[in-house]
Amino acid sequence: MVQLLKRLSDRAFGRKHRNVRRDSPLSKHVAPSGLLPSSQIIRLGSDYGGWHLPKAHGLTSASVCYLAGAGEDISFDCQLARDFSCDVRIIDPTPRAIEHFKQLSNAVASGLLFGVSCGETEFYDVSQQDLQRITFWEVGLAGKDAEMRFYLPKNPDHVSCSAVNLQGTEDFFIAQCHRVKTLMERHGDTQLDLLKIDIEGAEYQVIEDIVSSLTLPRILLIEFDECHSPLDGRADDRIAQHISMLSGAGMRCVTIEGCNATFVRE
Repeated sequence: MVQLLKRLSDRAFGRKHRNVRRDSPLSKHVAPSGLLPSSQIIRLGSDYGGWHLPKAHGLTSASVCYLAGAGEDISFDCQLARDFSCDVRIIDPTPRAIEHFKQLSNAVASGLLFGVSCGETEFYDVSQQDLQRITFWEVGLAGKDAEMRFYLPKNPDHVSCSAVNLQGTEDFFIAQCHRVKTLMERHGDTQLDLLKIDIEGAEYQVIEDIVSSLTLPRILLIEFDECHSPLDGRADDRIAQHISMLSGAGMRCVTIEGCNATFVRE
């Protein structure tokens, strides 16, 4: 049984990616010459919550990773801690995301399996030692230090909440948010090796802030949510503007998949 679950986990996590450029709405916004070939890319995490990294990512036990936006799939986060012994800081004020992490921690401590996205087909492959490298910060990531409203998704089965009200809903909760620079200063992090921004439409303000404050990480992962949920007819312009801003700051887009883009600092 253990061997079967390991085979399922191996198939789900750490596989080589497929053709990540095909049909991506981001393809018109990035320079094809900057994209790495498939042979130089790896994929970590589940089908839903996974991300691409360059094989030459350089992540080690000395690396610090900030991962904003957890939901109920932290398979990528766990694999960073498990495979590379990185110090992982998860950033998410969403009540269901917080509860999911607590349930995972309790399950691992009890020696029980726990499903990715609370499901029954993919299971976390993580130990108590791995989880000791993961810290969960119950705050939001933003372009300023402030309390903000987080609007709930239209579908109650969904987890992700949006500070920019991406889905145009009325119900919300209020949470404290911080800039990347503030979090680094408060927690004594002098370097940032990887930053993931999956924050439901609020990525633009964070991009502007990390560029202006010179807190760009070595590796930057961003989901551009307006690819699938545009706020208005200028969504493409905003996406192009902020990818161009990152490029001008020395961040090269090396791979794309769907609405997700991976950048490395040159």
